[in-house]
Parts: sequence; C-alpha cells; structure tokens
Amino acid sequence: MFTWKGEQQAVAGTYWDISTGERLEMRDRDILPGSRSKTYIKASGTTVVLLGPVLGLIFAIFLPFIGIAMAIYFAGNKVMAVARKAFRGTVNEAGRTLTFGWRPLQAYLANKRKGTKRGKQN
Repeated sequence: MFTWKGEQQAVAGTYWDISTGERLEMRDRDILPGSRSKTYIKASGTTVVLLGPVLGLIFAIFLPFIGIAMAIYFAGNKVMAVARKAFRGTVNEAGRTLTFGWRPLQAYLANKRKGTKRGKQN
C-alpha cells in the first residue's frame, strides 16, 4: 500500500503530503492529520530524493510530445471554431429552406387570414 489518506491509522515512518510536499514523521502508530481527501505517500527521505531526478528525466523526455500534442489540440480547436462559424450560416439557411415555413400550431384551412382590413382588426 503506497498511498495513505488523512484520518487513517498509520504505522511509524515518514509520510509525504502529495499536494504540499510536506514531510510528516510518525514515531508510533497514530492517525494521519487532515481530511479523507488529503493523500500521503509512505517513503523514506532517501527514496524521495532519489525519485526526484528520475521523475524529472521522465518529464524531460515526454515534454516535446506534450508540446506537440498541445499544439495539435489548440490548432484543432481553432479549425473547428472556423468550421462551426462557416457552417452555421449554411445550416441555418438549409433549415429554413427544408421546413417550408411549416407551423404545426397554426392552420389556415381556407388559405385566408382573418382580421386585417385597412386600419381595422377583428
């Protein structure tokens, strides 16, 4: 078990808070401070110091790929925004043409509209 949560019974050892990087030394069996959302890793100081360069190397290796992926993502968003803007007018016009002005709640069975004569309304 590598991760521990706050308010959990823990054995003696060194615990590292993931979010803040604080080190917590437990001398005997005790409860870890913080809420259940707080996460700790049980590792000695030398383990954490040795893991630092390894994680940095992994980050440095994948950084170019992260940059390429972000560039593709942002370029794709821009292309999609332009495409949406271009097709919005086309789709709206096509929708108006295809509906033939159909209004299901209005029925002019005699093909005449009631009401308007010069200045008068019924």
